[in-house]
Amino acid sequence: MTALKNSLGNTTKFSTGADFSAQYGNTALRFYLLEVARSIIPDERIKVCWRYPLPARKTVEIIYSDERKCARTKGTMKCGSGWVCPACMSYIAARRREELQTAIERSSDRFASLMATYTVRHHAGMGLGDMLGNMVAAYGKVFEGGWWTRTKADWMIRGAVRATEITWGVNGWHPHFHVLMFVDKAVMGDDLAGSPDEYVSSLLPEIGDRWIQKLELVGLSGDPRIAFDLRSSDQQIAEYIAKWGRMPQEWELAGNAWEVAHATTKNAGGGHFGPLEILFKAAHDSQFRALFKEYHHATKGRSQLHWSQDLKSMLDIEVIKDELAADGIETETDRLLAEINIDFWRWIADRKLLGQLMTYANSGDEKRLKGLLDKMGELRQGETVTLPQFDLGS
Repeated sequence: MTALKNSLGNTTKFSTGADFSAQYGNTALRFYLLEVARSIIPDERIKVCWRYPLPARKTVEIIYSDERKCARTKGTMKCGSGWVCPACMSYIAARRREELQTAIERSSDRFASLMATYTVRHHAGMGLGDMLGNMVAAYGKVFEGGWWTRTKADWMIRGAVRATEITWGVNGWHPHFHVLMFVDKAVMGDDLAGSPDEYVSSLLPEIGDRWIQKLELVGLSGDPRIAFDLRSSDQQIAEYIAKWGRMPQEWELAGNAWEVAHATTKNAGGGHFGPLEILFKAAHDSQFRALFKEYHHATKGRSQLHWSQDLKSMLDIEVIKDELAADGIETETDRLLAEINIDFWRWIADRKLLGQLMTYANSGDEKRLKGLLDKMGELRQGETVTLPQFDLGS
């Protein structure tokens, strides 16, 4: 639409999402990508996401949290996909970060945390759906039977949280798991285990060899040198928690923490692309369009973050559904920025102006947001008006 072009310019001039974000900001990028995703998978629930009010709603409320420095809406439908929806995934990931932070805090007196990574050999001819499904099956086989019962007891492993990351590059799809393991601190002082580093170096081949064995059972393989990695770095784990749910200005931000924490939003670097960078390129490239569609079908119905059976109850963690997490987190500092009639909201959404609206909302400036809404109202009435640019720095 003309209004969108006036506010965002020609998106083909940006070679990467990072370039786009540098000029217009992450909020604008997310809602631009939301429209791209709608065009690729138009028959999925994402087609109604953020566009349609909930039944019986007469208005849509824009709420700003001074504590979190971000805005959210009340009264709009959300698709709740942490895999493919650029708008929902930010709110979902923020909620997941809080759950993990709570788990770390509640377990700090009893448990030490370790970071494990599970990978698999892959090449360009491998389909993502089958590969991911087989990896999940192999992972499940690692933690079954008498071997795992004995290993879990001997090494005092109390539970784990598994996150799935998927990238694509010249060697095809590269799905892998990052796992936060909770280990009883008592074992770290045991004469057998020794220091955390000694514990890790002893446990690593135990699980690593079994992982490779189970991969072979499902028709996959792993390089013994890199298929399994285990680390005890508190700093990496702290970064992992802190960066969950945040898209940095620099998509190339590195480190285990970011890789695990918000796999769906980062640019993998080194010739590899994360899902949102694939989506950005899909706007003007049929190959990436097909890749995003394959990614969607492979991940649909799968859990992005998987907690071991006993860990949630042991730490008394409430893990809410993605659909609820997509609505954002209420805080004591919430305040109403604007209340918009549903017909006006639909007009804004249909003209792909949600990115600009939410960019202004995320400034927390009620007066400034009202000024933008007034200009949109004039545009709706057919008056000649130029919408302001994304100028959050002013």
